[in-house]
Amino acid sequence: MPGTTAYTQVDYDEHFDREALENIENSASDDGGMLEGERDAEQYRNSGMEVEYADVDEFARTSRTTTDLVRLYLQEIGKVNLLGRDEEVSEAQRVQRYVNLLNIRQNAAEQGDELMQRCVHLIRTRDRLTSQLGHRPSLERWANEAEVEVSTLKPTLAEGKRHWAKLADLSVRELESVQAEGIRAKAHMIKANLRLVVSVAKKYQKRGLELLDLIQEGTIGLERAVEKFDPTRGYRFSTYAYWWIRQGITRAIATQSRTIRLPVHITEKLNKIKKAQRQFAQENGRIPSIDDIAKELDMSSDQIREVMLRVPRSISLDAKVGKEKDTELGELLETDDASPEELLMRESLQRELQHLLADLSSRERDVIRLRFGLGGETPYSLAEIGRALELSRERVRQIEAKALQKLRQPKRRNRVRDFLEALS
Repeated sequence: MPGTTAYTQVDYDEHFDREALENIENSASDDGGMLEGERDAEQYRNSGMEVEYADVDEFARTSRTTTDLVRLYLQEIGKVNLLGRDEEVSEAQRVQRYVNLLNIRQNAAEQGDELMQRCVHLIRTRDRLTSQLGHRPSLERWANEAEVEVSTLKPTLAEGKRHWAKLADLSVRELESVQAEGIRAKAHMIKANLRLVVSVAKKYQKRGLELLDLIQEGTIGLERAVEKFDPTRGYRFSTYAYWWIRQGITRAIATQSRTIRLPVHITEKLNKIKKAQRQFAQENGRIPSIDDIAKELDMSSDQIREVMLRVPRSISLDAKVGKEKDTELGELLETDDASPEELLMRESLQRELQHLLADLSSRERDVIRLRFGLGGETPYSLAEIGRALELSRERVRQIEAKALQKLRQPKRRNRVRDFLEALS
């Protein structure tokens, strides 16, 4: 649940071309540029409106939809005091010093520093595994996923830390201190603003996601806001964070709505069947038949078959259909989501995207298309792209960095920004 979320770096990779292009723009943006959340926060600040923090105790007492689990969570976050202005600024400054350190490392990697590239790859692999497993991976699992020798993990990271400190003009001890303070301050700012997440999340109930799921997605947006917040701009963090929280929640709702789901009672039966299959296999050393499962669950064989036959009917609206597999299922269904004007805007965006990528070399285009899932493709990892193009992972990383450097130029980025804002 949100109270125990591991605060790791989050990338907002999406499947649709517009969101994929936003990923490239975010990756290629200059540090001084204002991203979507920053532009919205600036407009919100100028409007004179105030952001409301949820009274979590009152909400827990009065909401009919509040379960015991949600009520417990609301009580826990209510124990954390809100930050005063001075404390908010000092904590944000600690986070920014830490984020600046991360940027130094990332920039060095993008500019071809091989040691920093190896370190970034190792750390991203570890964070991804931690997110998947719910805990830190073993050294063996980590090394296997990163495709390196176990014996090289710690020496590489130690050498990388010394090099990183040198790039930042710090001692290793000073670097570790900035890291520790930044991580602590980040967690503090997140915990102190979870009531704001609840305030936003409760406005989006009954739209396909449970309240705790909405809070979880909003917390991810809050984390992003903490990382991006610049206290020198003069407005309160809550004003800035509101837009990142809302974006995280609305994107999750949109993603959820793109998949046709099984009825709840079918899902419950399917989960029971899967559990019975595992238990039977463990106890008997063989895969159970339908009759075996029926006996275990006190159901008829026909009932088991009926449930299992329902599963393939759950299909993503993004699934490719047709003889040439060039049409998405969602395109064949009636929808009121897109107006004719919006469809024309999307077509124009596609054309501008093609012009934008035309400035890259053919290999750079291939890497960017595959990496960010342009053209409706699934985004691929560096290793997968390397295997497809018969290149090493490091070479693919270098090509990607060079391409993003080209796309970072304002004259290119501005060609599509108006379309993105019109479609958002």
